[in-house]
Amino acid sequence: MTYCKKAYSLLIVLLLTVSIPTQAAMISEKYQCPKQQQVVYKFDSGNSWNFCWMWSEQQGLSLHDLSFYSAKENLDIYIASSLQLNQVEMVLNDNTTNTAHITQHDKSLSTITGRCSNGQLLTTNDNTPLICLSESTQDFAMQYEEQSRRQYAIDIFHIVTLNNHQFLSRIQLNDDGSFSPSVSFITNNVTDSIPYTVNYFWRVDFDIGATANNDTVEEFRSKIRQGRKGRQIHTFTFNKPNEFNKQYDRIKMKSWRIVDKQIRNDYSMRSSYHIFPLNHNVFERDPKRPWTKADVFFTNYNDCETNAIANHSLNCASNIAKMTNGEKLEDVVAWIRLTAHHTPPYNNNADLAPIWQYFTVYPRDIYSQNPNIPDIDMPQPVN
Repeated sequence: MTYCKKAYSLLIVLLLTVSIPTQAAMISEKYQCPKQQQVVYKFDSGNSWNFCWMWSEQQGLSLHDLSFYSAKENLDIYIASSLQLNQVEMVLNDNTTNTAHITQHDKSLSTITGRCSNGQLLTTNDNTPLICLSESTQDFAMQYEEQSRRQYAIDIFHIVTLNNHQFLSRIQLNDDGSFSPSVSFITNNVTDSIPYTVNYFWRVDFDIGATANNDTVEEFRSKIRQGRKGRQIHTFTFNKPNEFNKQYDRIKMKSWRIVDKQIRNDYSMRSSYHIFPLNHNVFERDPKRPWTKADVFFTNYNDCETNAIANHSLNCASNIAKMTNGEKLEDVVAWIRLTAHHTPPYNNNADLAPIWQYFTVYPRDIYSQNPNIPDIDMPQPVN
C-alpha cells in the first residue's frame, strides 16, 4: 500500500548550513536538531518552509524550528519551536479500563520503506528511513476575479506503532503558510474483531517570531442569528491569560488563536496563528481518565511537561489535565486531542484508504495579502 501522494517536482534541499532570512534566523534554544536534518522546501511560487527534525525513543518523530517565507512580501515568520504527534491511546469500546498508550518508540517499527514510491525518504544517521516527503495539491486555494491559483503542500509522513497496530501521521505544510497535522489508523491485518476508540494527542510549542515569552491566547465563539437581512454570524473574542482546557463545541464554533504581542502586519493588526475547528468523528469523555475531559489544553512551557498522558518527569504533573493549573500563559504550548472510532473491517486483508483526523492552523494578520493570491493588482494598506 502506498500512502504518499504523487510528487510534483520535489524541490527539497537538505542543508549542512542553512541561510534563513530575518526573524527565522533566531531559532529556539529549546531543541537542537542535527544540522544534517535541517530541511528547506521551496514551492514554485517562491514561498518556502524551513524546519528540522529529530527522532528519539522517548518522543518519536518531532519537527522543530518551523518557519514560513512569503515570496510576495519577502517576509519570513518563525512559527513554532516544536510540533509532534505526542502520544496515541487505544481504548477498548466495551472496557474503558483496558487502555494502552505509547510509552516508548521502536525505530525498527517506524520504518516507512516501501510506502514512499513517489516521494523522498529521509533517514537517520544509521540510514533508517523514517520520513517520506511528498508534494500534493488540492483544489484552488484562492480565486480573485478571473484568476485563481491552486494550493500545494509538502506532506511529511511517518509511521507510529502501538501494540502491533500502525498509525500514519501526516503533517501538511501548505504553501499559504498554514499547516495541517493529521493521523490515521492504517492497520489492515488486525487479528481481533474488537472495536477501539483512539485518542491522538498533538503538541505544538508556539514561539511566533522566534520569541518565546510574549505570546497569549484568545478564544473565538460564534453564534448564528436571524436578522432582518437574513442569517448573520456574530463572533465574540475572549482573552485567556492563564492556562486552560476546553471542549470543542460545534454549535458555538469555538476556535483559538495564539497571538504575538509585538509583531503586527502592514495594517497594524497583531499577528497570530489560528487553530480552526477540530475534525473528530467521535467524542470520548471518561472521568477516570482526566486527559479526555477536554479537546484542547493550553499550558505554559515547562521542559518537564513532555507527555500528554503518562508524564513521568520528576516534580512535574503526570498528565495534561493536571498541567493546566492556572499558570500565566506567556510561552504557549497547545495540546490538541483528536478522537476516532475504529471498527475492524469484515475482511482483515482489505487494503483500506486512510481516514484522517486532523486540525488546521492558519496564519492570521501576518501577511497583508494571502501568499497564494494570484498575480494581480490588489488594494494596498493605507499608511
